[in-house]
Amino acid sequence: MPDWLAKHLAINGSSTVPPYEQVRTGLLDLIHRNRLPVGTKLPTVRALAVALGVSANTVARAYKELEQAAVVKARPRLGTVVAQSNDTAGAQLAAAAAAYAEVACTLGFGRREATRQLEAVFPTSS
Repeated sequence: MPDWLAKHLAINGSSTVPPYEQVRTGLLDLIHRNRLPVGTKLPTVRALAVALGVSANTVARAYKELEQAAVVKARPRLGTVVAQSNDTAGAQLAAAAAAYAEVACTLGFGRREATRQLEAVFPTSS
C-alpha cells in the first residue's frame, strides 16, 4: 500500500466518528479529488487494516458501504477497484452527505437529529 494513502487515511481515535466511517469518508474524499482515479486497485482489507491500526472488520465495512454506493467494485480474487461513475452529480451529493454526516457526528449528533436538521432546510415542495 502506498505510504501516502495511509497518511491520508489516518484514524483519529479520539473522534466521535466511528473508525469505519473515517475510512469510508477518507477514501470517498480521495476518490472525488481524483487522488484515487477510476480503476485504481485499493489495498486488501487486511493490508489497509494493518496500516491504519484498525480491525479488518472496520475496513471491510467501509469497503462494503462504498461498494453499495457503487463507488468501488469488488472483484473476487482480483481485489477492489475504484468504479466508473456515470453520475457525477450523484457522486458530488454523496460526498457532501458524507461530509455533513462527519460534521454531525463530530458535534455529537446522531442520525435522527442530523436528518431533522437537513429536512428543516429543504423547501416544503421538495
